[in-house]
Amino acid sequence: MKIKNVKLKPGFTLKELGGEFCIFDERDSQCGSLNGLPSVNEICIFLWNSLERGAGVGELITLLSEEKNIDEEDARLELEEFLAKLIHGNIVEVEG
Repeated sequence: MKIKNVKLKPGFTLKELGGEFCIFDERDSQCGSLNGLPSVNEICIFLWNSLERGAGVGELITLLSEEKNIDEEDARLELEEFLAKLIHGNIVEVEG
């Protein structure tokens, strides 16, 4: 993945709903989670919170590796999978 920076677009939030965390569009009058983005796991929650704090792609890999005690390659794969979902859902701005 050749992404240098990712920024969450305004209006999207991570909320708990019935014990699961889902990404919501605050502008949605139905208050439903986004189609195509099922509930997110613990790693995705960690990455989302780090993105909200402004972490860059390289920093996200390092943070995830340290927080979840996994090697950097596994952290990179987890990040790429999560970012692919966010990109597909048009939730992030990407700088490549």
